[in-house]
Amino acid sequence: MKHETTVLLIAWLSTGSLFAGLIVRQDKNGHIVLTNTMDPESIKKDSLLFQPSSFSTVIPALYKEKIQALTQKHDLPEDLVIAVAKAESSFNPFAVSRKGAVGLMQLMRDTARQYGVFNRYNAGDNLEAGVKHLKYLYQKYKQNIPLTLAAYNAGEDTVSKYNGVPPYRETKQYIRRVMSLMGMSYTFSASAPARMKIYKYTTAAGKTIITDTLPADISGAIEIIN
Repeated sequence: MKHETTVLLIAWLSTGSLFAGLIVRQDKNGHIVLTNTMDPESIKKDSLLFQPSSFSTVIPALYKEKIQALTQKHDLPEDLVIAVAKAESSFNPFAVSRKGAVGLMQLMRDTARQYGVFNRYNAGDNLEAGVKHLKYLYQKYKQNIPLTLAAYNAGEDTVSKYNGVPPYRETKQYIRRVMSLMGMSYTFSASAPARMKIYKYTTAAGKTIITDTLPADISGAIEIIN
């Protein structure tokens, strides 16, 4: 019965429901665990039963079309905007954070006003302001995605203060979350200074890695992006 339940659960998650971003794993005691993160220790101990593709969650057609139009207009990667919207609000235009950020792109009041938005619950206006702000940060940090996301999450002043990605757990988790949704990964070195070279390379399996610390056995082309 447990096996049948697990199969049904995985099939349901694969359909693109609101919970399709979850990972299904089985712990050492045989319990089924649902999570949206997968730390290294869990990978060692548990059996991975289901891991969704980057964008298995259904994107409402209205927002997808709007994102496509805005990213073309502002020359910004579409997958970056989709990943940020997913991480910020799961495409809920009425989402409100504990810090007071509102809407699809979780705009703070001052950021919304900066882009002429006074009703942050207006999905179209919220989305466009979020895209404009992302584009501004993307250009400011010379297309460096980790720094762009760090500034979007923690603010430009914080990135300036630490001269790079701030040592905040929330911000680091946010960067990993968004980049994972984009089909990328990012690692942080505990001993490295906040401002460091950022490397990009592709593994033999075709996975793109962005990191501040290169493994010793890396092969293939390496690009310095910061």
